[in-house]
Amino acid sequence: MPPNAGPIANVASSPYAPKFTDSLSRLTNWSIIESTLREGEQFANAFFDTAKKIEIAKALDDFGVEYIELTSPAASEQSRQDCIAIANLGLKAKILTHVRCHMDDARIACETGVDGLDVVIGTSSYLREFSHGKDMERIIKDATEVINFVKSKGLEVRFSSEDSFRSDLVDLLNLYKAVDQLGVNRVGIADTVGCANPRQVYDLVKTLRSVLKPTTDIECHFHN
Repeated sequence: MPPNAGPIANVASSPYAPKFTDSLSRLTNWSIIESTLREGEQFANAFFDTAKKIEIAKALDDFGVEYIELTSPAASEQSRQDCIAIANLGLKAKILTHVRCHMDDARIACETGVDGLDVVIGTSSYLREFSHGKDMERIIKDATEVINFVKSKGLEVRFSSEDSFRSDLVDLLNLYKAVDQLGVNRVGIADTVGCANPRQVYDLVKTLRSVLKPTTDIECHFHN
């Protein structure tokens, strides 16, 4: 080494580090939204009693996840009681519950003591036809009502499209921009049927990042 050469940086390279800078990237600032206590009940014969749910919630909190997502309290009276019980544990993690974009669900959820609501509605042509029958104009109207109500209660709110990657991009961007203006904390994209490839995910997240307010987070939910 020449005598005037500077020190060699002893930095271990990570295979997960981005190889190129991206002006829109926020990879240094991210959180885990852990959904075992919602998704974990969505298969045949799955069941967690209240004691097991509390055990799982405490374990996730000890691990350090930032958010724990629970089954909608509108699903059953037991789910409602479980939301109340976990919300009152005093965990460091924020407690969220996942609800349909419907005022009845939102009212029930806001009374459980959770820190925030994850609001979802199907936006693909398939779900609009066969799930709820609403057009995009009605979806934006319902979303506005629900989001304003949740925000009036002082709770966090995330708004997510369901079946995002089979939804029309123009419809998605119009919807996301509308809820962004209402002041949601996060918007969500969901690969509900497991059809997206990595490039599609990159393109949609990058496009969203360019049209949303810098303070609005983007949440991703994938299947397989």
